Amino acid sequence: MNNINRRRYVLSFRSFTYFCIFLFLIIFSFLLYFNKNNLIETSKNIIQSFSENFQYQFTKFDISGLEKIELKFVEDKLQNYIGSSIFLLPLDQINDSIKENNWVKEIYLNTNYKDTLFIRIEEYKPIGIYFFNEKYFVFDENGKIIDQIYIKDLTNKSLLIFKGNSSNLKANSLINILHNNDFEKKYQIESLEFINKRRWDINLYSDVKLMLSEEDPNKSIQNFIMIQNKLSETDINNIKTYDLRNLKKTILINLND
Repeated sequence: MNNINRRRYVLSFRSFTYFCIFLFLIIFSFLLYFNKNNLIETSKNIIQSFSENFQYQFTKFDISGLEKIELKFVEDKLQNYIGSSIFLLPLDQINDSIKENNWVKEIYLNTNYKDTLFIRIEEYKPIGIYFFNEKYFVFDENGKIIDQIYIKDLTNKSLLIFKGNSSNLKANSLINILHNNDFEKKYQIESLEFINKRRWDINLYSDVKLMLSEEDPNKSIQNFIMIQNKLSETDINNIKTYDLRNLKKTILINLND
């Protein structure tokens, strides 16, 4: 009986010991956490005080690379940090806040370790306008939608309008074909439409449609240019559609057909 009681006592003592160790670890971790925070805060205060006394404060910035992004947008993001120690500037936070603008592709930040923050911004370069759900969006060479634009912004004729599902994703290859054939120098394009995610139609401002082949749109465009060079101006004015889907035979549809 005494052996059983002794065993129970040993077990109880061991459990109590484990509990005390566990409780000690919790209290120690709790104190360490708050002391660490206090230490960090104290260190920041010392650095800030040093910076104020010896003029190592963020007071100036140099911003480059802006085309579409307004300067005021970036300036507003920096106002809260003016007067901060140049050594304590939260560059990651500044980076993330500026990247809220859809036009920002990359940001490069560095300081002179005295008073100036240098900001170089690389913007997305739009190559076309995507018409979708009665709205207009500019997109880059990879088809990434950058931002929505409005009717008043469409006065810029340097960007072509693309229609049809996923046309923004396939646009770059067609743009390269057009450039290689100097197409835009010869003809005014109203829009380019991706048909059934397979092939392209080119709509000209003269109400003329070019139906390109799926297999070789470049050859279709070359055939169109060759045919145009052979036709008289009267014939050209009477044609509303060039069916270039068959690379060996072009079908011309007249206005009265």
